[in-house]
Parts: sequence; structure tokens; C-alpha cells
Amino acid sequence: MPQLTKPELRKHYKQIRLARTADDIAETDSRICQSFVESSAYLGGRDILIYVSGEIEIGTKEIMRYVFDDIAKGKDKRLLCPRCESGTNIMHFYRVDSFDDLEEGHFGIYEPKAECRRVDDFKDAVCVVPALSFDMKGHRLGFGKGFYDRFLTDLEGVKIGLCCESCMSNTVLPHEEHDVCVDHVITEKGMINIPHTEDKRKG
Repeated sequence: MPQLTKPELRKHYKQIRLARTADDIAETDSRICQSFVESSAYLGGRDILIYVSGEIEIGTKEIMRYVFDDIAKGKDKRLLCPRCESGTNIMHFYRVDSFDDLEEGHFGIYEPKAECRRVDDFKDAVCVVPALSFDMKGHRLGFGKGFYDRFLTDLEGVKIGLCCESCMSNTVLPHEEHDVCVDHVITEKGMINIPHTEDKRKG
């Protein structure tokens, strides 16, 4: 693929995702969930920071159900979901104990209700990161809102991207020097470990 701009790449990967069948989406989401919950990152993590998936994102509801079940079994975990501040590119994470704690928010995406407790002190955090595409160096092509770009800059913890194989980039995605790379990417084929560098932000 010739070098495309970020808007062109977003259009390209959105078209790929919108063309996927319901069966393909369900199978992909299920396999990604299985790889995630079996990973050492999840098993060793306490605070699971996870987006509530929209139409073209990799589905996270199966993962969320699994975390709720683990919590019900007495495992030391917390499920935290993002809530965006209106008119800004700032988001904070709130503790969610069931799907009833969610309501439709910005951009038609479900987010924690206002009465949920905000959490800023993460312990053994595992952040599930959305994107339209990832490359093999851990760079991500986001949706253009900038929420995760800002949040990941200060997050200490494991960062895991979720992506379908058809949207993995075989070339390095456009990125800035300050962009934060993920540590792993999970597709329906399993987990991809991103090679460690001294400065993961520079990829």
C-alpha cells in the first residue's frame, strides 16, 4: 500500500471493518477474548482498564463478562471503564460493577454513569487500547479523537491493543515522537509481543 495520510488510512480500515460479516466478528471477538483472559498480563493484573466497544471496534463485552465473573468468584480485580469530559480530549476511568453501571454517552458510546466512582490510583494496571489498526512496532491508528493519546502518556502498566488480522498494518503507521506504543497486540490468531525498546514512546 502506498503511503497514505492518517485520514486516508482511517477510511481504509473503517471500510475493512464495516465489510466484515456478523459471523466473522463474533468468532474474532471470541478468540481475542480467550487470548486476553488467558494472558499473563490479565492473570497478574488487578485493575483492568477497558473501553466499552462500539460498532466497528473489537468487541469487549465478552471480556467484561469474564472480569465480572472473576470478581464474583472473589478474585482481586477491578473493572474500570472510561468516561470522556465533554468538549475536551480528556477521559477518566470509573469503577464498573455490572453492565447496569453504563449509560449512553458521547459519540453514542456507553460509559460509566455519573454516580460511578472515579479511580486514579491504578495497581497492576492492564489497559485495553482501541484502534483501527496497529503495526508490528506497537504504533496505533486511533479514531482521531485523541483521548487515548493523552491518557496513555502518563499510564504505568501493561498496554494491550485489540485488532482483527485484516486491519494489522504490514508497514509502520504514521506516528509522532511522543506517541505511546502498546506492549502487545491481540488478534484472532493470538497475542503479538511487541519488541521492547528503551523508549516505547518512540517505537
